[in-house]
Amino acid sequence: MAKEVSSDGRLAKFFGIDSSKAHGDSQWTADSDAQFEVIGLGLGRTGTTSLREALNMLGFGPVHHGVEIYRRPDHRERVTEFMHWLNEHPQETRKPTDEVKKRLRTLFKGYRSTMDMPCCDMVPEMVATYPNAKFILSLRDTEEAWWKSWFESVGIHFDTGLRRYIYRTLISSVHLLRRMDDGTQEIRFRLLREYGSIGPHIYHEHNQHVRDLVPKGQLLEYNVKEGWGPLCAFLGVDVPDTPFPNLNEGAGIKAVYLGQQILGAVTWAFYVGLTGAACYLAVKPQAARSLVDWGLRSTGLRI
Repeated sequence: MAKEVSSDGRLAKFFGIDSSKAHGDSQWTADSDAQFEVIGLGLGRTGTTSLREALNMLGFGPVHHGVEIYRRPDHRERVTEFMHWLNEHPQETRKPTDEVKKRLRTLFKGYRSTMDMPCCDMVPEMVATYPNAKFILSLRDTEEAWWKSWFESVGIHFDTGLRRYIYRTLISSVHLLRRMDDGTQEIRFRLLREYGSIGPHIYHEHNQHVRDLVPKGQLLEYNVKEGWGPLCAFLGVDVPDTPFPNLNEGAGIKAVYLGQQILGAVTWAFYVGLTGAACYLAVKPQAARSLVDWGLRSTGLRI
């Protein structure tokens, strides 16, 4: 069973933006007809990476997670296109049509569960499309704890200040990172439409939105500090003998974003250096001829 090619590579590892260590390997396969059975609607930075691994360990994989957008370029483009379409048709988010449901089932075919963005930001669509699923609302201890963790890490996509300007300028030299950020902006537009602004208030408003829409008996409100017990009881499975996973701490994700910016800066430096060299050779044709002659002598070629 062939997996879609991952976008993680040597450069990603060298600059510290490889996500595989924190998130585990993708279990998705193109020939699977699986559909969501467990859906996480908790916002990012509420233990979604640990929950992703926990669901895999409990047999509910493959689990979709924001990192899949990083790994699967074709999938990333389809998700971004769909989120853009939803932003242009907001009525479809309030009362999802059969067309929306069909597109969602196609887009996420092959996954049995989901955690994190973008699915956690499509609450009405998830509830309407998967009415028999079990839903998990992952929580932090306080609104303040969530906001601090979220804003200091993934919040760089949602900020409007200097930090955001510098980040976008640097990563715009790398196609993969630029397109990832484009997709995240579609989520930002949706959050602004639904909550009016980006701030700590989103935490409670989003969570209440989930409580209002998910049918009684199908929702687990859960803090990863509770461990296996409540999660396994909700899913109807035995508690594993292994410790509950604890992944993707704040320092790690901050390092990822720093690595992205370093990679962008190095790429820009390469482009600027290459352009400068080309301009110099264009105005100094004798230097260009000398360079060609040197290259020919070095390789032993003659013209």
